[in-house]
Amino acid sequence: MGKPLRTVLITGCSSGIGQATAVLLAENGYRVLAGVRSAEQAAKLVRPELPLLEPLLLDVTNEEDVAHAVEFAQASSSGGLYGLVNNAGVGLPAAVELSTLDEVRQLFEVNTIAPLRMIQSCLPLLRKSHGRVINMSSMNGTMALPMVGVYSASKFALEALSDALRVELRPWRIPVTIIRPGQVRTSIFEKARNSLNERSQYIPSELKSAYDVMYARAGEFNERGAKSTTSPEMVASVVLKALNAKRPRSHYTVGLDALGMQLAKSLVPQRLLDRTLARVMSLVEQTND
Repeated sequence: MGKPLRTVLITGCSSGIGQATAVLLAENGYRVLAGVRSAEQAAKLVRPELPLLEPLLLDVTNEEDVAHAVEFAQASSSGGLYGLVNNAGVGLPAAVELSTLDEVRQLFEVNTIAPLRMIQSCLPLLRKSHGRVINMSSMNGTMALPMVGVYSASKFALEALSDALRVELRPWRIPVTIIRPGQVRTSIFEKARNSLNERSQYIPSELKSAYDVMYARAGEFNERGAKSTTSPEMVASVVLKALNAKRPRSHYTVGLDALGMQLAKSLVPQRLLDRTLARVMSLVEQTND
């Protein structure tokens, strides 16, 4: 008898990093359950040359969807789950003050609560095979930058959960790995561009002198990100590395910008870092005349 297939469940596979990861793992002999939110997205993933890639309707914020996905994985994978890759996520390019609480709740629901829901739901299947969890964080998960503060907060929280779980799940030999990409060349920058343009029109008049500058600078950095040299396939290759490793690392950093931020975070005093970020954003302290 041949070696049983290793089944991996990935969330957020309609495009970008998730789709690249699903394709790469299927090409490398993993059976991939690729979570997408619509039948149209699922149809685009069906490829005759990739019989191991199976689209799965999955909205990670919907408890019924998650329950159905886990039931399907259990019924179709006698050996349990070898891996859970929490990739689904959303951004919120906006000043913290101008982010509504409903937007913040929704962001945390997708970026933090949903991965936890997936982990809790999949742990029985992961225990069965001594599988592993891979959480897609970000370079912003350890260093908060202006105009992405709420997004950073959601990734900081995901990192905290991952760090605790990595220790708590040791009795069952379930590694928990965090992947921190820098800016990755995906459609997220087009969404951010539209969001920044729309939001900049609703800045309160008494705040425009400062926030107009921040939104403009954020737009410039967004355009640089859209041209990033880090591709989704590069991140996917790190996911594959983490799945193949006998002892996966607790953290993987992907991209030169992410490495640079990691170095700055560890070496530069916070006061100097704040001053540098303010200068980069072209910010000038306001005076009360």
